[in-house]
Amino acid sequence: MSHEGRQGNVTIRDVARAANVSISTVSHVLSGKRPTSGQTRHRVEAVIERLGYRPNRVAQSLVWRRPFALGLIIPDITNPYFPAFAHGAEDRVRDRGYTLVLGNSEYDPSRELSYLELVRSQQLAGAIYCLGDEMSPIVPELHKAVEEGLSVVLIHSPLANLPTVCADNRQGGRLAAEHLLDLGHRAIGVVSALPLDEGMADREAGFLDALRDAGFAVDRAGVPVTYGNHQIEGGRLAMQELLEHSPSLTAVFVLNDLMALGALEAARSSGRRIPEDVSIVGFDDIPFAALANPPLTTVGQPIRQLGEQAADLLLNVIEHGTASAADHDTRAPNVLLPNELIRRASTAPPSHGV
Repeated sequence: MSHEGRQGNVTIRDVARAANVSISTVSHVLSGKRPTSGQTRHRVEAVIERLGYRPNRVAQSLVWRRPFALGLIIPDITNPYFPAFAHGAEDRVRDRGYTLVLGNSEYDPSRELSYLELVRSQQLAGAIYCLGDEMSPIVPELHKAVEEGLSVVLIHSPLANLPTVCADNRQGGRLAAEHLLDLGHRAIGVVSALPLDEGMADREAGFLDALRDAGFAVDRAGVPVTYGNHQIEGGRLAMQELLEHSPSLTAVFVLNDLMALGALEAARSSGRRIPEDVSIVGFDDIPFAALANPPLTTVGQPIRQLGEQAADLLLNVIEHGTASAADHDTRAPNVLLPNELIRRASTAPPSHGV
């Protein structure tokens, strides 16, 4: 069948304009997830056929109104950060007539790869990935997928040539350090994380940069660091180790809120009062942070907004083509959102001279 009106780079906006309907109506017709009047549906389908609109490799299935699913691949479904993120992403994709499928990799590269195969086989139209480790075998496969024209967006892990949405982790780390310095703390430690993905590394680097700017000797003696496994128990064990080796610390920065909850428990178990004896700052502002004992001071990420932005970017890639550094003179889009310090009761000036 000929496509007499077909032009290159036809977009969903072109279809909506030609059919005199909204973009969301075109999405609903394509996905079949919401009822549309027969007359409107036939008009939109006729325009799609006339213009030869094909958003990407899954468009053939969309025209026949099969379910249109996007993947959200996360490393740890038990981390309360991710439900808030998924909420924002799902709201966006549902508004556009898509569905969201959640995949839990549990930091397992083979699972990450299996979800990418669903994109390759066109069972998923695209995927949002939060990598457990930037050294994972999935990384070269993601680059290859983008070169093949598949639709992939990363969160938290900016990698060359790949579209990314993340909070400004370096800025967030600086916020935590500046807060503790403003309170008068000078004996400061860090509970870092393993695996140390780029987002976590940037949090630590921003924190240490601010201490260095304030005249600290940023080495293991000047700023002791221990490592947890991203979980509450990992934070408890890392904080216990930190306090055993550096008992004079008056403040600790913990790279995520889950580990900070464990750090609070370890500090209490050691007989320390919070914040009188040791101040603790987390990162993320998960819902449990405000309910901690005491409520946790933390660097708040715009978690739901990150989910919305990641979904918007993925849908834009699907509907308008992948923008990557492999595309000649274009650069992969990188959305960077700022954080804010959430002051609660787990931080205070040191109770003794420093």
